[in-house]
Amino acid sequence: MASPTQIRGALRELRSSLENPQTPLSFPAEWLLDIFNGGRTDSGLRVSEMTALQVTTVLACCNIIGNGIAGLPLNVYEQTKVDGRYGKSLAKKHELFDLLHDEPNEEMTSFTFRKTLQVHALLWGNMYAEIQRDKFTNQIVALWPRNPARTRPVRITAPTKIEGTVHPTGTLVYETNETMGDSQMAPDASETIDNRLAIRRIILSEDMFHIPGMSLDGRLGQSVVWLARQTIGLALATEKYGAKFFGNSARPAGVLEIPAAMEPKALENLKRSWAEAHGGENTHKTAVLEMGVKFTKLAVTPEEGQYLQTRQYVRTDIATVFNVPAHMVGEKEASKSSVEQSSIEFTLYCLGPWITSWEQELKRKLFPKKAAGHFFAKFDVRRLFYPDAASRSKFYATGRQWGFLNGNDIRELEDMDPIPGPAGSAYWMPVNMLDAGDIDQITPPGAPDEESDENRQDEISENESLVKARQLVAQFLRRGETENGN
Repeated sequence: MASPTQIRGALRELRSSLENPQTPLSFPAEWLLDIFNGGRTDSGLRVSEMTALQVTTVLACCNIIGNGIAGLPLNVYEQTKVDGRYGKSLAKKHELFDLLHDEPNEEMTSFTFRKTLQVHALLWGNMYAEIQRDKFTNQIVALWPRNPARTRPVRITAPTKIEGTVHPTGTLVYETNETMGDSQMAPDASETIDNRLAIRRIILSEDMFHIPGMSLDGRLGQSVVWLARQTIGLALATEKYGAKFFGNSARPAGVLEIPAAMEPKALENLKRSWAEAHGGENTHKTAVLEMGVKFTKLAVTPEEGQYLQTRQYVRTDIATVFNVPAHMVGEKEASKSSVEQSSIEFTLYCLGPWITSWEQELKRKLFPKKAAGHFFAKFDVRRLFYPDAASRSKFYATGRQWGFLNGNDIRELEDMDPIPGPAGSAYWMPVNMLDAGDIDQITPPGAPDEESDENRQDEISENESLVKARQLVAQFLRRGETENGN
């Protein structure tokens, strides 16, 4: 492990202390406010990854995509080759199968782990998971999520010794201030550079699972919240306005016009008496004004400000940013056919790219090319395309009739137990179908040429045709038994 002094000399982009006299905490710089309070928006509100979750549409999009990725079975497969064609078989005995499918570490399930990482990627633009290995065998024993706000990729600017090996200049590593064990950071650890470096750890690239979102350099993903902060800020402002409007009993604000000057104490008494008489439970009671006092409404009503239309626009705009169909976040102005089509598009264009990113990064970091066998991780996405019962019944009947599904295949798709014995594994085949590449079945050996055969068609008796049909049926049955045996 590199020392803090080595890290300080080898890593780039280290900021000066927050106690820099040029940036007093009584009047902090814009970048300091951005770090702790989020980016500034024209709505007057600062938007961060945490405040963005207060917008119901952002929360819904994160839940929908996170649950979609986490809810799919993640299996380990082994690549196989049968008759010159590549296929795959479920590798339940692989040491990483249970880790990916059920429990990546001792503190969380696979569902929780994947949803956490996916939400990180949706908000911060990056997902990180540290790969924990056995000290003696170097086998992977756990995967631990890392906070994207406290983890980043960096390049070594000078040869640096890390974990007993000297790594050359330009090597990509990751730094984080999250510990692997149970030790906690000191409360004042951020006061000096040396203290901050003392709690930072350097993680080699092969020990970090990292998927960036939209990236400008292929190394670091851009924060979705930061890029869309104006739209999210507008959503926060409209929700805040609506909450205050109904919090004040939907009573528009206004002013009391007084015909003559009043003493400060009398003016304060008037304000207090007005609030007591027409606030809280007394809202909407008839107001009695005296001494020529006149109430004038000033605030714009929600109808005048197109409050509902604005919220609808913001909801659709945020759903577009996350590539989620509008009907999935509450927009109900869609017919059934368009909803079905939107669901397909959601699977293909929203979940699909994330699924591909997961599978490729898992293959790159968890299944090295030098390992014995060819293993890989893959999501089972069949449930995303499940049609209704009538459509499934038609598909199963067609597959059973044309021989690409057997009884156990169908029962597996329906999450049912297999049929014991050979009956469940048998494939059916229509008897009136022949292999177009097998000329012997079309023209048996020793048969006359085409012209003479056509002249003899009328001479074939009914009994001979029946015998030939039975022979073909027996031949197909033997072929089916041979394939099932293999």
